[in-house]
Amino acid sequence: MAMRRLLDDHDDMDFKEVLLKHIAPGLGCIIAFLMFVSPLKAVLQVRASKHLGDLNPLPLVAIIANCAAWLLYGCINADPYVILANEPGLLLGVFMTVSSYGFADPRARDLMLKALLFFTVIISGAGITIALFVERDHTASLISGYTAVFVLLCYYGAPLSTISEVVRSRSSASLFWPISVMNTVNGLLWVAYGTAVEDLFIAVPNAIGATFGLIQLVLIQCYPAKKAVVAVGGDRGDSDPLLQDSKHVA
Repeated sequence: MAMRRLLDDHDDMDFKEVLLKHIAPGLGCIIAFLMFVSPLKAVLQVRASKHLGDLNPLPLVAIIANCAAWLLYGCINADPYVILANEPGLLLGVFMTVSSYGFADPRARDLMLKALLFFTVIISGAGITIALFVERDHTASLISGYTAVFVLLCYYGAPLSTISEVVRSRSSASLFWPISVMNTVNGLLWVAYGTAVEDLFIAVPNAIGATFGLIQLVLIQCYPAKKAVVAVGGDRGDSDPLLQDSKHVA
């Protein structure tokens, strides 16, 4: 367990260990919050205008699923940093999803409901299996870890589709470089922490997330945003790019 390893190593901890096992995940928690809160402005605009507009609500459902899965993993492994990184995201995800649902069209509502039910069955099923049938801590950790990674693979569909669209259109208008930078830095911080506590479920997925962030930054340099790409109805501001990127944290 990550937290137990931290406590066991506390007496012999040097600066490098403090950096990797405490400072890195602590900063990761802060960046995670900034990433999860990034769509909030667009959602508040939806609540004020009572119209969904161009906002895509499915990534909001994905935030709930991703954070819930990693909260399960964090609780099973008694890892405070994983818990702290994802609890605010879960609360924000619920608020933003419920806020958007009421203003979505019937098709979008149907997709949101199906996605939410799908992820709920997966995550609750893992929790029930662990509670009723698993006795070994290691097995519980594996089940929750694989569940979180599965949800994350579904979550990575958004950045993959965005990368594909950028290459196809030769324009990075759908990318927002500050978010891509945060994706990269956040991923690297959690890779450092996961490596330090010898947790591949944390290190490997975040290495993939950091790689996506780097790819997005390269695409932003190679394919500058075309000024002609403007949404009908006015300036899109920061809302859509913020919702199209991956916001994974361990």
